[in-house]
Amino acid sequence: MNLQQLAYVVALDTHRQFGLAAEKSCVSQPALSVQVQKLEEELGVLLFDRSQRGAEPTAVGIKVIAQARQVLREAQHLRELVQIEKGEVVGELRLGVIPTLAPYLVPRFLVGLTTAYPDLRIRVEELRSEEIMQQLKDHRLDVGLLVTPLDDRQLHELPLLDEPFLLLSSETHPLAAQATVQPTDLQQPGLWLLQQGHCFRNQVLNLCSPSSPTGTITYESGSIETLKELVRRHHGYTLVPELAVLDEVESNPLVKRFVAPAPVREVSLVVHHGFVRTTLLTALRDLILASVPARLHAGKAGAKVRWR
Repeated sequence: MNLQQLAYVVALDTHRQFGLAAEKSCVSQPALSVQVQKLEEELGVLLFDRSQRGAEPTAVGIKVIAQARQVLREAQHLRELVQIEKGEVVGELRLGVIPTLAPYLVPRFLVGLTTAYPDLRIRVEELRSEEIMQQLKDHRLDVGLLVTPLDDRQLHELPLLDEPFLLLSSETHPLAAQATVQPTDLQQPGLWLLQQGHCFRNQVLNLCSPSSPTGTITYESGSIETLKELVRRHHGYTLVPELAVLDEVESNPLVKRFVAPAPVREVSLVVHHGFVRTTLLTALRDLILASVPARLHAGKAGAKVRWR
């Protein structure tokens, strides 16, 4: 038994197909299959049920795979502890980012991160909050960038930003004539929302008055950029995070701020409590904070209300 065999078993459990597991492990499919089979022979149990549709872990396989993940985590921690002692920032950073943050925040710091740490391999995935949380706990991700608080004792949150909600109105909507807006204005018809499953949608609905009629929801989109384009080309309005309109927030009269206390969402770096690469986490935090206006930094003065 060796760590490489355990890694192949974990890859096969993750992807449930020999070909895909081999591709992600940068090895040929026959080589991966042989090593998994050797481990099964050594343990004297079948870890996976094979079929034309793929591979599913057996009952005992589920227990073995869980322990294999733990062994691999501990082995990785050994490497990371040595790197920390040497003052090195190397290896791989697996970063998960929610879709309503990724296009607006990641491009601001990614080049700076690769420039500062050229020996660091960076893999970024856009995932929903629940997926990021689970993969952090499974140690398939190192760091998450998402909206908090999460209220999960297995995860540690490092707040970065208090990002305001802003209202974007079409030229023809009655809200276009207002200098500022307040939550009660969201009772007006014409609100465009993200699809179910996005945490930003839930935050918007929490911000709306409970008495708001469901008829205000005229369309549900999969991206904030689509919502912005729908508002610009058609009648209605939507809510956007400030980073999504950062270049026009001061110049576009159709972008409205809420009256104080302004609603904001807390954006944090999130790691598993066992995460030990504190130097890397600090560097990532500093790069992100340097890439956005200081007014967005968490804890800055001003009347704000965090929405979940």
